[in-house]
Amino acid sequence: ASSQWLGVPGELLRLPRPASPPAGMYAALIHAVAALLPQSRPAVKQFAVPVGRRELVSGAAAAAALLLEKPASAAAPQFFETEGGVKYFDLEVGKCGTFNVACVPQAGDLIKLKYKAYLPSGQMFDSSEGPGRKPIAAKFKKQPILNPGVEEALATMKEGGKRVIQVPPAMAYGDKGIKIETKDGGSEYLVPPNAKLQYELELLSVAAPPP
Repeated sequence: ASSQWLGVPGELLRLPRPASPPAGMYAALIHAVAALLPQSRPAVKQFAVPVGRRELVSGAAAAAALLLEKPASAAAPQFFETEGGVKYFDLEVGKCGTFNVACVPQAGDLIKLKYKAYLPSGQMFDSSEGPGRKPIAAKFKKQPILNPGVEEALATMKEGGKRVIQVPPAMAYGDKGIKIETKDGGSEYLVPPNAKLQYELELLSVAAPPP
């Protein structure tokens, strides 16, 4: 494996070394690199390896060049909360076509929905993409769609949108959870009581009901 210094690949450290700059530039370069590094970066462990001033400046210059060339990171997602306490952010905001009058679901609209459902531990417990499964097709607010929290989050989605939501127990399966039978005749919880659940939703289509 190539050696690294502050996350800079060894091949960059082997770039031709610049001419020795004035002494004051050493501190300036180090401060510039430190300012560019993420604030949450863990402290770099110090090793008892002698490093000359030229090596230090060469490495700092390479690190600064690498960081300056990195593309700007994507904007942090915006978090929202529904009246029922469902928290969410959008991975992708859907779009309303010119002739699609049913872009945002209304009561009675026909929707198709892909989803993945996760327990608080991060374990997936349900998905529309499992073996033999397919997206949900239902009449919005006329037929149950998973649970009230999911339905509340869908009410502000646009066709083609992708959203991550966290559903509080009161808007999911409450203090009863979901219990299923096991092969040996016993039972176990698929969803424990009072569990906050996370869903990944993709609203595939929205269509007005036929007249």
